[in-house]
Amino acid sequence: MKSIESIENPIIKQILKIKKESKDKIFIEGLNLVKTALDRTLKQDNISLYTVEKILVTESFLQKEDFLKIKLNEIIVISEKIAKKISDTNTPQGIFAIVSYERLNLSRICLYKTKTVVILDKIQDPGNLGTIIRTSEALGAEIIIITPGTCNPFSPKVLRASAGSIFYIPVIKAAISEIENFIKKQGLKLLITDLKAEKLIFELNLSHPLAIVFGNEAHGVSEDFKRLPHIGFRIPHMGRTESLNVAMSASIILYEVLKSKMKGFTQTLI
Repeated sequence: MKSIESIENPIIKQILKIKKESKDKIFIEGLNLVKTALDRTLKQDNISLYTVEKILVTESFLQKEDFLKIKLNEIIVISEKIAKKISDTNTPQGIFAIVSYERLNLSRICLYKTKTVVILDKIQDPGNLGTIIRTSEALGAEIIIITPGTCNPFSPKVLRASAGSIFYIPVIKAAISEIENFIKKQGLKLLITDLKAEKLIFELNLSHPLAIVFGNEAHGVSEDFKRLPHIGFRIPHMGRTESLNVAMSASIILYEVLKSKMKGFTQTLI
């Protein structure tokens, strides 16, 4: 088993570089995320999107966890000092991994019988993005599309907030023109969350194949989406709060979509 004692080691330098910016690798930490990355390799058209390349652990982690009965080419033991250097948490668990991934574009996605697509338009808060990824995967969305201006879905904060769900569902960055073509190709109804909309979510037939747009925390859905043929809707609420957090709204709406698809409601869409 290989060990690293110096922060100047090329692997540690690679990790620090990945954390700043990388187009094909992710750095993850924590037992749950590493287990998820190992246990679940996401495939699209028989292409493995995520591959765990290296796992790094501390001596103290090895003593506490009976985890390393895995088939992996390289497991590296690192010092506590290095663990603190590469960690984004105050109390590192002592297990980290480098994961390579392949970026997809919408032209490569061929989803058959697509029912729910989530579109995130310039979501800025990593906690919101990670929570929506987690909720989308849990409630049956097949794909998440993010627009330019949305925060990095592979940042440490997003990965932690997603609780590993990002390894189960494709998250693809695309321009609005690409998204428009994808919606037409897949035969999706476009729904847009809008605080000023007259229609309530309960008035819609959500059993149709849908693409649902959730907008920026401060400005909502951009005008570019509103120019496309769509149905605007909102969540009714009785309190005096002006609006709900976007991640909370996504949870409510996607739950209603799942419930509608399971029960086969008969309301009309328009």
